Amino acid sequence: MKKDEVIKLSDGQKATIVKGDESDYKNCYIVQLEDGQIRVVDRKTLTLAKSAGDTKGKHSYYHK
Repeated sequence: MKKDEVIKLSDGQKATIVKGDESDYKNCYIVQLEDGQIRVVDRKTLTLAKSAGDTKGKHSYYHK
């Protein structure tokens, strides 16, 4: 997929490719969601990768 192409993600959201096949990333695309967020998407499954907000406070290293 190429830059500026609109794709449909596995959860039904539409996203615009920011970095596609022309990038150095082999397993993901960088996309912009309709709400303006820049996110990483798995190339095979078109699933959003977890963001820092999704994992905040869930790392056992930081829990005492």
